Amino acid sequence: MDDRHTPVRAPRLVRRALAIAALAIPAAFAPSAASATTVSMGTTHGCSVADTSQATCWGSLPVQGQETYTLKDIRVGLDFSCAQLSSGVRCWGNNDVGQLGAATVEPKGQWVEGVYNPNQITLGARHACAVDWGRLVCWGDASQGQLGEPVRSAVAKPTPIPGIPNAKHAAAGKSATCAVQDDGRVLCVGTGSGLAGAADAPATPRAVPGISDAVEVALFDGHACVLRKEGKVSCWGGNRFGELGVPAGNGAQTTPIEVTSLGAAAKAVTVGNGFTCALLVNGTVKCWGNNTNGQLGTALGGAATGLVTGITDATAISAGQTAACAALQGGYVQCWGEGAGWSSEICRVLGGIYPQHPVSWGPVADITVCRPQGSAAPMAVKGLGPANDAAQVLDWAEKALPATFPAQGTGAPGLGDGSSYYLRAYPGGHTLAVNAHGTPHLLYMGPLGNGQLLDLGPLSRWLTEATQDEGARSGLQLQATPWVDFMPTIFGGPCQNLLVRYAISGPAGSVPEGLLTTSVRLEVDGRSVEIPIRDRYVDGVLQGTAQGCPIANLAGQTVDVTVFYTQGKRKGLLRTRAKVGATA
Repeated sequence: MDDRHTPVRAPRLVRRALAIAALAIPAAFAPSAASATTVSMGTTHGCSVADTSQATCWGSLPVQGQETYTLKDIRVGLDFSCAQLSSGVRCWGNNDVGQLGAATVEPKGQWVEGVYNPNQITLGARHACAVDWGRLVCWGDASQGQLGEPVRSAVAKPTPIPGIPNAKHAAAGKSATCAVQDDGRVLCVGTGSGLAGAADAPATPRAVPGISDAVEVALFDGHACVLRKEGKVSCWGGNRFGELGVPAGNGAQTTPIEVTSLGAAAKAVTVGNGFTCALLVNGTVKCWGNNTNGQLGTALGGAATGLVTGITDATAISAGQTAACAALQGGYVQCWGEGAGWSSEICRVLGGIYPQHPVSWGPVADITVCRPQGSAAPMAVKGLGPANDAAQVLDWAEKALPATFPAQGTGAPGLGDGSSYYLRAYPGGHTLAVNAHGTPHLLYMGPLGNGQLLDLGPLSRWLTEATQDEGARSGLQLQATPWVDFMPTIFGGPCQNLLVRYAISGPAGSVPEGLLTTSVRLEVDGRSVEIPIRDRYVDGVLQGTAQGCPIANLAGQTVDVTVFYTQGKRKGLLRTRAKVGATA
């Protein structure tokens, strides 16, 4: 396949040939992110966690063994990382100021004492914090007041920050800590908070002026931003590069400025060193500020738009020192800017195909822009690209239409021209491919398209067909019992009172080895809610419970229940119908 071609929409003939009945899957249909990931980017390394509890880290600090505990998230700091597990927090890496949560540590990481089931963890350059059911506890570097009173060199044990009593979400930066309160205010401590008076009394909690509707807060070094209700973003602090969303200037802003050029509502915001990125509700990512290292990801879109090239279905974002990353629907992670782990090439400008982009990007090696281990547009992190899902979809296409696409055997397809495609070539000049970078799409070239490179739509839609087929052919049987708890425990809360207990049995009386459930979806009357698996165990039958927020009063209604699973490198789904019970 040739990067110089711009993909065009497939004609009806090709869509029918692939047995999808003219792409009958509705455009608004959102397939399950069967291995949805978190992402965290720091100074020299990054990490991501799938909902299968598998962790991947890249750059200078590899992930340490987390044994058999359920892994929810990993956050990264300057030269250390911490993992949020089902049973607490575990940290590894440098411990020169107690940032691992203990004075002395085990070689493969250290449990943080007194933090057992936190809602969230966040890491700054050399300190860490946990939101622990309303408490904000922090440890590590305390020299800039970022741990509150008293100011001291280091704290090797989690300590509540005085004056920040009702934390819902927190962020740690180089020399500051901020937390969203349950009333929508944001309180900060530390010299790096960017607020008036912080340099004179850094340990004193200060409210961010004019903010009473905060949902999340983001820090790094030099400026900060809040995600507000209705998708608004406001920022304050330094603005040397225009990182506050207004023209660049040397003066710091101690009062938040609303970013008015997003183009759509935001659902997440992240702050890097001199730049800011927002994840918008339509799945695109927009960045602004310092672009010295290509960290805005706008190589093909142009700085005027600020949209990261080719990203249309992001689910999470994180910015760091000179790079930013996004987790995409389907569990892929892509990064842009200067960093290690997502490129083995020698130049930051590489060949790539970004479907639905007005131009394609051929292989370029301009010595004037060559920089090691970087990219000015998104590139897949090694091991977190769409190769396995591409293989599953192409396997399915070969089963659906063997006369046109004869089977080539299982396994990930080869990476083709200029590291741009995962592709398989078939007799008669037919080729199917999936782009390696940007939001993955299924592509076709051959006689059915008169030699044009045809865009057959997002890979995620076709993966839904493949996972349905996988489940149908597995012989597995699903039983499910959903119910609503109208009296949730104090630890559950109103967004934990929808529960689904399920059981999966195998065709030979036992569940196949390596089968792992990831999430449960309930659908009724055109509405759906997907909730993560809370726990799972196998004793001849795979059983587990998912827990989350109800979409409405479901008690007494019959709903469609879908359980998503993985087995090795393949994904599947099982469906059944069940009546929702209620407990009071």
